[in-house]
Amino acid sequence: MTRGFTLLETALAIVIVGVGVLSMMSAQQAWHYQNDWAEKVGLAARLGNEVREMTLKLPRHDPVTGTSSWGAELNELDVLDFDDLDDFDGDGDGLVLGGDVHAGPLNSLRQPILGLSGWTQEVRVWNVDSGDVNAVVADGASDLLMVEVTVKWEDPRAGENREMTRVRWIAPN
Repeated sequence: MTRGFTLLETALAIVIVGVGVLSMMSAQQAWHYQNDWAEKVGLAARLGNEVREMTLKLPRHDPVTGTSSWGAELNELDVLDFDDLDDFDGDGDGLVLGGDVHAGPLNSLRQPILGLSGWTQEVRVWNVDSGDVNAVVADGASDLLMVEVTVKWEDPRAGENREMTRVRWIAPN
């Protein structure tokens, strides 16, 4: 009499192999998701630092009006017109670069980075006390400016605008 596999043994082998294949596919999917997320976080850090590079050499306040005016002056209608750091605070609530305002977030040369729809750079500028950089003072009341760039991405998987990174620095003299 020849001996072979029973139907039960064959079914059990198929179940074991199937579970193994599914677990490998699940692990690979998790790896792809983590890799994609790491790429997005790295891009967000780059976009935050692009604004830092863009504003690095700008004076803190307008060369003509000084601290008497905060935000963009009347003749400064676009980011290309900004000639000092406090212009980047917009109307006091910050400035959004990207999204509906520009073709994409901006690089350090103030040019849109194409192909990055859904990404925004939100810039805020405020005065801090020279003795305590955590204490906010009135606009123009201090020589120290704190700049913060919040980079957000419109995540299609979550259907929301996610904060990806936040870069903050004190403007050099």
